[in-house]
Amino acid sequence: MDAPIETLYKGSDGRYYTDHQLTKRLESERWKRCIRQQEPDRQLVETSDGCLLLLTATDVLPEWAELRIDDRGARVVDTRGPRPK
Repeated sequence: MDAPIETLYKGSDGRYYTDHQLTKRLESERWKRCIRQQEPDRQLVETSDGCLLLLTATDVLPEWAELRIDDRGARVVDTRGPRPK
């Protein structure tokens, strides 16, 4: 991977996140870290709506996910289109 990304995470919500996205959400207090495990790298966070989300480090993105890097930082984008409500 030739991007300034140290870690990719697969969330228990089926979404993928970069370390940048994780850091931003923790800094803005949208997420609150509950537990962090070093080996293997896993983190349990509480989201702003009170749900628990398990993030597990991964090296693989699915075909529908794309890494984008811009002035907002590195992020994973779901290219499948809008999610059904």
